[in-house]
Amino acid sequence: MDAKKSKFILLAGYCIPYVFLCLYGDAVWGTGMVYGIAAVAVAILCVAACKTQNIKMVVLGNIISFAVSELCVMLFALETLNYYFKPFNVHMLVGICSVIAILIQAYLISRLTDDRKRSKDILNNRQEKNAARKFFGK
Repeated sequence: MDAKKSKFILLAGYCIPYVFLCLYGDAVWGTGMVYGIAAVAVAILCVAACKTQNIKMVVLGNIISFAVSELCVMLFALETLNYYFKPFNVHMLVGICSVIAILIQAYLISRLTDDRKRSKDILNNRQEKNAARKFFGK
């Protein structure tokens, strides 16, 4: 897949208002399972961004997802359900859930980029050892 397609797919995936869907699903259906489903979806997007080396899309995608979630909260009038989300209001929860999602993604990015760097270091060390063996005739 070329770079433009992968960037477009990542941004399209991040345009989904995950936090809004979580809050709406929690308030309407009364289940917290939607939080887990959204966390898995965002983690998959983050891993895909790391694999295609589009880390900038993660930052831009989180901004877009937060903005779309806030817009959906206002359009669907979730403020009327503030009693359900006590002691927080809906806008505070959108911010809290977005920060938690960003922390999860930051952890994934740090782990995936560390693994990539570590594997490159191992490969370079092997190549250096093989070059030294050839040079010294061992």
